[in-house]
Amino acid sequence: MEMLKGFLFAWLIAFSLATIAVAQNNQTGFISIDCGIPAGSNYTDIITGLSYTSDVGYVSGGVNKSISPIYQTNSLERPYLTVTSFPTGTKNCYTLTPNEGKSGKYLVRASFLYGDYDGTAQLPEFDLYIGETYWDTVTISNASTPTWMEAIHTPSNDSVNVCLVKTDTTTPFISALELRPLNVSTYRTVQNSSLELFVRLDFGSLTGEEVRYSDDVYDRIWTPYKLSNKVTINTTQDILQNSYRVPLAVMSTAVIPDPVTATDPDSINFFWYADNTTDKYYIYLHFAELVELPETETREFSIYINDDLFYGPMSPDYLSATTIYTVTPGSLGIERYDVVINKTATSTHPPLINAVEIYRELKGNETNI
Repeated sequence: MEMLKGFLFAWLIAFSLATIAVAQNNQTGFISIDCGIPAGSNYTDIITGLSYTSDVGYVSGGVNKSISPIYQTNSLERPYLTVTSFPTGTKNCYTLTPNEGKSGKYLVRASFLYGDYDGTAQLPEFDLYIGETYWDTVTISNASTPTWMEAIHTPSNDSVNVCLVKTDTTTPFISALELRPLNVSTYRTVQNSSLELFVRLDFGSLTGEEVRYSDDVYDRIWTPYKLSNKVTINTTQDILQNSYRVPLAVMSTAVIPDPVTATDPDSINFFWYADNTTDKYYIYLHFAELVELPETETREFSIYINDDLFYGPMSPDYLSATTIYTVTPGSLGIERYDVVINKTATSTHPPLINAVEIYRELKGNETNI
């Protein structure tokens, strides 16, 4: 049984088969802020092609700093070279005003690299809020390692506030803040709750590299992940996308059990540990058949989580994306969740999976600040 970093359980699910046309790659509605660069500055990142601007006008106060030269490596993405720090005030907030306002749904990503920008070598810890909702605690454990946090958020008004809250003697800071508009029909939650990304994995990657914009029109970051005793299948043909628009670079590969080394050649399984037994999670499993099967052959499977049927039986469509997802999350009060994708008795081929996303529901705790 393969372990993933945190995963999820849910009681009810549904699937998305709505197809959409492939749009041109553009950054319409994107807000990309490189914190710490001078006022009026802007540039296009040569690696991602994303256009960044300074944070002046998005936040009041703050001090612009550059990370120590010893951490400025050639491989480091440009937004991590500078930071905005907040040595004064307990709570400092960025205000983002997206084009669609409160009628939209947004991916919000906050990125951090300490890089000993202040010369104190004191690794910071502070809280992050989205609106009045506690998002997470930023704990910097290594001065040279970038970290980022991502949420999906539907605001109650026309702006999105991201706040850094001082919790100890160290100083909050931020390297970059990004907002991306999403399709409002995706990532639905009960009562429009916000979601925090737990894990987003690309199974079967041939390159071993992360996938993001411009391959992903929503600029989600897909991390390659190798399941043990699995082999990769792939296609060079286009995949018909659904409303989640998982990029072709992700959906064109999948994994199946290795017929030689797999303990059970008829199933794919993995598990994860929840951060907190009271957390509620949403899971999004992405599938596409990549092999054109003869009419006499089938690939059919069912999905189980903690021995309960999650969905199935199902047969993924050839060269067409299908997303199986949570409708109403369950909270079982347990620490470990096991996912098993089992071949059915009538199937002539083993199961496959292309990618998975897992999100934790933000609980809406309010700050006392």
